[in-house]
Amino acid sequence: MSDNSEERNLDYEAGTPSVVDMHSAVRREKILQPSGSESVGLWPLIFGAIILVAGGGFLFKNANGFSNSTYIETTYVPAPRPPSDGGEELVDDRPWIEKWMGEGKKVYGQCAACHMAGGEGGAGNPPLVGSEWVNGGTQRLGAILLHGVNGPLTVAGQSYNGVMPAWSTLSDKKLAQVITYVRRDFGTLPDGDDGIVTVEMIGAAREMFKDQSGAYNEAQLLAIPEDGNLPGAQVDPLTGEAL
Repeated sequence: MSDNSEERNLDYEAGTPSVVDMHSAVRREKILQPSGSESVGLWPLIFGAIILVAGGGFLFKNANGFSNSTYIETTYVPAPRPPSDGGEELVDDRPWIEKWMGEGKKVYGQCAACHMAGGEGGAGNPPLVGSEWVNGGTQRLGAILLHGVNGPLTVAGQSYNGVMPAWSTLSDKKLAQVITYVRRDFGTLPDGDDGIVTVEMIGAAREMFKDQSGAYNEAQLLAIPEDGNLPGAQVDPLTGEAL
């Protein structure tokens, strides 16, 4: 007789299983949670609780009610508060001439677009370095800055044709500072001339050239003495006080 065990229906032969037994078996199985949704074990919770209790006790013991006395010794003396205006003003103990020149350089920033930062000139504008108008007396420079120049002008052997605006709207102090800077930084000063121009001298220049109408031309500037200086007291380069 052939073996037909593979074709036998074992479930049928065992009989119909009980529905109650099947449900009981299902209830005994643990439901698998989705990944990341597993419950936290008991020990991590206990360990975390211990850390919180210990940390809270340490903070309560050492914080001293959150008073700053914990960080300040009994001998501590606070530094005085700075002035309400932002601090004490620093004393500039440089010689007077250095401060005067520094301010003159700031004013010259308005001239550098044409005459360049180093006074070399360019783009049809005359140089200040090597210029006879700078190397000469202060009267011509005072006249030029107060009223400007219009038309051809020979500078260092080369002819330039343009317009230099008047700078008479600048204060006497600023004009004195910028002329001082130009003469001392770009010029070749005559013997005994320190190149310093003062507020008093610019005031004298305004009075001296008050009748000039419009900008100067070259002929009018040449009529001013080449070595003519503006009247006014000489000053001490260290202090700025009149000598």
